[in-house]
Formats: sequence, C-alpha cells, structure tokens
Amino acid sequence: MQTIIDWVMSPKPYVCLAILIVTLVIWVALRRFVRKIIGQSGKKDTFASLMLNIVRYMLIVICILLILQVNGINVSSAVAGLGIVGAIVGLALQDALKDIIMGVNILSESFFRVGDIVEIQGYSGRVTHMTLKSTRLTNREEGYEVRICNRNIDRVKVLGETSVIDIPLSYEEDPQKIKDVFDEIISVVSEWKECKKAEFLGLQAYESSAILYRIRLQSAPSDRLTLRRRVYQEVDKTLRKNNMTVPYMQVDVHHIGKE
Repeated sequence: MQTIIDWVMSPKPYVCLAILIVTLVIWVALRRFVRKIIGQSGKKDTFASLMLNIVRYMLIVICILLILQVNGINVSSAVAGLGIVGAIVGLALQDALKDIIMGVNILSESFFRVGDIVEIQGYSGRVTHMTLKSTRLTNREEGYEVRICNRNIDRVKVLGETSVIDIPLSYEEDPQKIKDVFDEIISVVSEWKECKKAEFLGLQAYESSAILYRIRLQSAPSDRLTLRRRVYQEVDKTLRKNNMTVPYMQVDVHHIGKE
C-alpha cells in the first residue's frame, strides 16, 4: 500500500499522463495529415487505413516502452526479447509476411483496384475484394471465384476498353468482297449498346492456311467477353450469308517418285 502511495505522490503518474497526452496529440495530427495527403493523391481508403494502422501500432509500442522506462523498468531487455520473438515469428510466418509485403506493394503502387477487370496467374475476372494477404477475383462469365495469395502476384494484366479479334479467311477470297463483308459487320456491331466503337483494321498477318483480318473493339471492361461473343456470332452469320467459310488447317504433301 505504501508503495502505491509513494508512486502516486511522485512525479511518475504525471509524466505517464503527459506521455499519453502527447501520444494522443501526435496520433490525431498524423491521422489528419495522412488523410489529407491520401485525399490529394487520389489513393483508395484502403491504403490510408493501412498507413494509419501501422502508425497507430508504432505509437502504442513507443508509448508503452516510455511508460515502462519512466517507472524504472529496463526496456532494453524487453526490446531484445521482442527482437528474438520477432525473428522466430518471422521464420514461422514467412509466407504470410510475403503476402503482407506484396499487399502493401500492390496498394502503394496501385497495381489494380477493387472493381478492375484483371488477369492474374491465368485467371481473369473482376477484383471484388483485396486484403494484405490475398486478392479475390470473380468471373461471372465462367462462373467461378478465385482467391490468390498476394505473394504469387508478380505480374498483372489490367484489361482496358480496347480488345481485338482476328478472323482467318481463305487466300482465295476476293479482297474487295472481304472488305464489304467486314464493313457490314462493323455497321451492325457499332449499333450495339455495349460497343463504344468498332473498326475494321484490315489484313493482320499471313498464316499457313489463312489470312488474318483484324477487328478492333472498344467497350467497358465488364462488357468485354459478352461483346466478343456477340461479334463472333455476327461474323459467323455474315460469313455464312455470303458463302464464306473460315478455313481449316491444311498441309500440302509433295511426293517425289522415282523416274
């Protein structure tokens, strides 16, 4: 009891209270500063929350260590102990730490955001949820949802508004007829609500059994797959109507006989 009275009568409680007040003031000031900077840079709230959480835990640890020091507790051994424990935990949870580090990198560098249509590790879909450990993609077109650990995300393809379709046609087809057919296709596709713009770019490449002709489309990323399917259907219908077919693989065999 006497120890408690002596502690209350000493300057220690007031110093501890001052440390708490200063820590609180620093926290409020930093929170306002971070939110202001994030707001000006246009970053997502997720990134702001991450930064604020890191700052908050750092301030809590520093505050506790200072209070312990004021009350005569040797914090150097505690810090050393925390270092050893941290090393053990780091080794045990190294995969989780890799996820978190990559998650911070994704958020800070704006690799992609919730709502983007992306392709990661062979999976494509809309980003519906992001944490520091994983990213969730939903593909309603193919009916699946996939969660990818952030440590496995080394490259990301963010799908934009532009996509292309290459249509193979026979070498024997008349070039003018091909242009007329594709102009007809483009005029139909351009009227669809999900299509912002459609263009026939012309000859794209010579293949072994066909010539490729390219169509360029612009649409919202969420309408990309639906639009491409409709375009293929329209191409097939128009080609059939004009007695044109997509050629199959052909191989020329030359037999050299004895004279």
